Amino acid sequence: MKDIWIRLAEKLRAAPMRVRLIVAAGILGMVLIMLSEVMPDRKKTSEPEEKKLVSTDETELFRKQTEDDLRKMLCEIDGVGECMVYITVEGTTEYVYAEELSRHTDNGENRSDEKYESKLVTIEKNGEKQALVKKVIRPKISGVLIVCTGGGDVRTNERIIRAASTALNISSGRICVEKMN
Repeated sequence: MKDIWIRLAEKLRAAPMRVRLIVAAGILGMVLIMLSEVMPDRKKTSEPEEKKLVSTDETELFRKQTEDDLRKMLCEIDGVGECMVYITVEGTTEYVYAEELSRHTDNGENRSDEKYESKLVTIEKNGEKQALVKKVIRPKISGVLIVCTGGGDVRTNERIIRAASTALNISSGRICVEKMN
């Protein structure tokens, strides 16, 4: 291996200046490519984090609000007593915006071209233009943990599971009820 490097170095010394410059530029290019992989790109990392924070905050708000609503409802059931609720969710809050679709047709001699355009519908709110939200898709609830003082009684557990299953529209197998100490 050493012999190969020595022979390459000798050939490079004997080569004209133009070849040396080309080889040096190639090596410099490879070093820059390697450095670009090691150094993080500030723009690429900061934008997704900001978007993640917004959607995570909305998802977290949805989760906390749902937990609070379920806790209040369960505390009203006879035998439940003091109650704590923890919900896990899949995904994030998604917004579907209203679009205005238009179709243009150009008829030529031997062919017909169709062109479709999609444009967001905007409304003015408080002096600012905003896209019109058509639908909000909430995260999917994947599991519920309920800890309550009445959790030791089988009949109370059954009522809690049935109430939570109905309120959240999830299967009873995704709900766990435990007794609070």
